[in-house]
Amino acid sequence: MQTGQITSPHRSDTPFLEFRDIHKAFGKLQVLKSIHLSVYRGETVSLVGNSGTGKSILVKMLIGLVKPDQGDILVEGQRVNDLRETEWMPLRKRLSMVFQANALFDSLTVYENLAYPLRENDSVPEEEIRKRAARVLADVKLPGIEALYPSELSGGMRKRVGFARAIITQPECVLYDEPTAGLDPISTTVIDRMIRRFQRDLGVTSIVITHDLKSAVSVGDRIALLHDGVVWAVAPPDQILIDPDPVVQRFFEGYQMSKKILG
Repeated sequence: MQTGQITSPHRSDTPFLEFRDIHKAFGKLQVLKSIHLSVYRGETVSLVGNSGTGKSILVKMLIGLVKPDQGDILVEGQRVNDLRETEWMPLRKRLSMVFQANALFDSLTVYENLAYPLRENDSVPEEEIRKRAARVLADVKLPGIEALYPSELSGGMRKRVGFARAIITQPECVLYDEPTAGLDPISTTVIDRMIRRFQRDLGVTSIVITHDLKSAVSVGDRIALLHDGVVWAVAPPDQILIDPDPVVQRFFEGYQMSKKILG
């Protein structure tokens, strides 16, 4: 059962993304049984759940990489389930995804990686590409690294370049797949602050898939818990952490214990 409501004054009450009765099976394995979730314009939702609950599958449906077996996916009221590939292109300019593995091209410099989506999908003049690249690298606190290759960067730096590439197209929505996976606590904090800053300064709508419950609490206006093929609970962090439902309590038990130990 979904609970809670938008409490931040910066969130709109208009849904930007909607999942309505989404089902998805792979052979006999029913991963998503009946997903209902709305993400509001300007909101960040942390999507959590045990491995195999379909978090990444759900988000990939938003950019046409996976199709639901049943139900409706809407972006600003437009049903996108059955779009042709050519129709997905303008929508993917509005929704940008940061993949867990960063998806950077190792053979290209940072600048060429950043320029790629602008050259691939838009007729952006090279001078404008240079300006945007410099701006987004400054946004992620990595100015002047255009000539470096991904292999010359640390894991945290590669994550930030992936973020820069996601926002260089000036999307309305950014989808993050495990943005802090494999990072040390300091780098994780940097990434969390960046997600919040992108929301605050750029007004982007976001879904953040994460197994890091500290990050989920830090960046999410609401947390949505996937369990047994449905959105079992969704609420602001302070509310979901005190939800008496046994499933919710068990899921957040480790986070609550570490919070008590660390103060």
